[in-house]
Amino acid sequence: MRRIVSTALTVLMAFSLMLSLSTTANANALAGGGNSSSYSGESVFTNQPAGGSGQFSAIFFNDGSTTWSPGVVGLLVCLADKTTCNVTSPNAAYASGWFSATVYATVSATVPPGSNGFFIYNFVVPAATPAGTVATFNGDVGLIASGLEFRPQGYFQINTTPGGTSGGMTLTPTSASLPVGGTQQFTANNVPAGATVNWSVTGGCGAITSAGLFAATATNSATQPCSVVATAGAATASAPISVFGPATQIACSANPTSVTGNGVDTTTITATLKDANGNTVTNASGTSINFNNNTPTLITPTGQTVATSSSGVATVVYTTVAGSGAGTAQVSVASGSLTGCNQTVTVNAVGAATKTTSTFSPGTIAADGASAARLRVIVTDANGNAITTDGSTQITVSRSSGASVCTPGSLGPTTVTAGTANFTITSTTTPGTCSWDATTNNTSIAGSSATLTTIIVGAPNKLAASTSQSPAQAGCQTTDVTTCPFTVITVQDANGARVTNPSFGGQAITASFAGTGCTGVGATANPVNTGTTPSTAGRATFTFTSLTTTTGCTVTFTPGGTLAGVSTTTTSIVFTPGPAFGLACSFTPGSIFADGSSTSTASVKVVDVNGNATNAGTYSISFSKTSGTAGTVLLTSSPQNTTNGVATFTVRSTATTIGTDTYTATGTIVGTTTSNATCPVSTK
Repeated sequence: MRRIVSTALTVLMAFSLMLSLSTTANANALAGGGNSSSYSGESVFTNQPAGGSGQFSAIFFNDGSTTWSPGVVGLLVCLADKTTCNVTSPNAAYASGWFSATVYATVSATVPPGSNGFFIYNFVVPAATPAGTVATFNGDVGLIASGLEFRPQGYFQINTTPGGTSGGMTLTPTSASLPVGGTQQFTANNVPAGATVNWSVTGGCGAITSAGLFAATATNSATQPCSVVATAGAATASAPISVFGPATQIACSANPTSVTGNGVDTTTITATLKDANGNTVTNASGTSINFNNNTPTLITPTGQTVATSSSGVATVVYTTVAGSGAGTAQVSVASGSLTGCNQTVTVNAVGAATKTTSTFSPGTIAADGASAARLRVIVTDANGNAITTDGSTQITVSRSSGASVCTPGSLGPTTVTAGTANFTITSTTTPGTCSWDATTNNTSIAGSSATLTTIIVGAPNKLAASTSQSPAQAGCQTTDVTTCPFTVITVQDANGARVTNPSFGGQAITASFAGTGCTGVGATANPVNTGTTPSTAGRATFTFTSLTTTTGCTVTFTPGGTLAGVSTTTTSIVFTPGPAFGLACSFTPGSIFADGSSTSTASVKVVDVNGNATNAGTYSISFSKTSGTAGTVLLTSSPQNTTNGVATFTVRSTATTIGTDTYTATGTIVGTTTSNATCPVSTK
């Protein structure tokens, strides 16, 4: 409230007394009945720009004889005369989550007589607010239900929209999310010449030094915004801050939330780790999160359903089940003791058949008289969803142009199976384009057309590699290749055109691995496809599997057979750790001298199901000697929290005792199940 605050407390008290006496005849009656308040303090005035958000807090002392309760006692809105209260604010456009149109906020907790009550409310500066606008928020404490004031104090706070002379001052970073106890260095850019930058924090989530180093001291939330503010002369810039605590819950979301049960549409379910205030715990990486599909008849996961969080977020992709019809799909998400969540997705039934779609694959082939392309015609509903259950519609294709460019394969009326028909179109030696029309025996289904391009292609000259799904989690095997990395190798001429001539089909291409980063990586491959599969002619697909992690495995692809001499190509495959599953333990060194001073350090690592270190997550690990004759002594306190998935413990030998001791590490890694790992250390 910017009331008179000076070193002379008596001046402040006298001012309050005069203000009280001068307002006894205000427009609002007083509550009486033991209700009374006196001003104690408030947060600083703000300089939020147009579109910016801020927070005010006011403190009033309960000097009456009644207890203030949330929802009963509030900070009433007053007009500029400071006597007309419990009215709609002149700054109503600034309101952000106020208690009501006439009350800024209620007390945040029960306030007995002789205690301070805190009133906290947020505001958002309207986007079109002109520079230099001064918004004054007047208020006083009173009863929410009746609007009766306790004892008028003339409280007010001000936000001044920065002027236009800032020169575009900004902050780096523009926002920050960090845990309690974390720090973030801020820098002001485009500071007006000769001006000194003054730093402050609004919202009470931390403190900042004169050099712009912010320290997070308390969690906040979306309803308790907090910002770092820099002021230099007439220029002001701010950056929103999110200070989070430990993860307590999981929030679910889906994108999109409505799909069609056509066996093609996908939806991504996202799980976000949140603290008690709803802030994303952005340092939570390595947490195993289980995605349980409650409606397998509607959707199915495209990969593993145990995902590992990265920066507090994990996702799983689901594909609709073809022909499932309409319904509501549901996925339940859980992780250990965290409060889980459920996410629903609307699945729409495929509509009635209304049209066809026609596509060539590949869309361009060699004009060599041998290469072929697949013409696929699909019966769909009005939204383009395939009619997968249609077994009666006949599709006929006919060439409408380009007779010298391409020739038909086996055509004629064809009864569609599952709503789809495939036709083979072969090139001539004349380059150009040819178009094909598709019609059906059902006049209510619209036809379609597609165009094929043929070009002059040179002799095979080089290989090209296109890799997908890398990085992937270690543990991907041939039994679950949907999550494995794969590389498509294309045979190209000197100009990069794909060589689709089937005479190059069936030729061997081998994959070789270089460096220690490829340890444990395997590959399964198809030969270069023949013309009998025209959509993939001139290509070979390699799928990679590994139980171990890699830092980057370089794979070289070398052609053979009639393609020998064609240039090789390379790609990089990465396997990352899977979800945290258990513990592994080892001592370094494993043997120490029995001299009473030698030490060895045990590294306890959080590992996935295949024993790969996860290098992430925070877990409490207990460590103790469970057997042995070496007489070593544990020097490190137990338990210890892991850092980047590792906790360390140091032991020391005793003089003259020779033998081997076994230590056991214990922690809860998945759910409520206890994980153990043992490691020996010997003395000599």
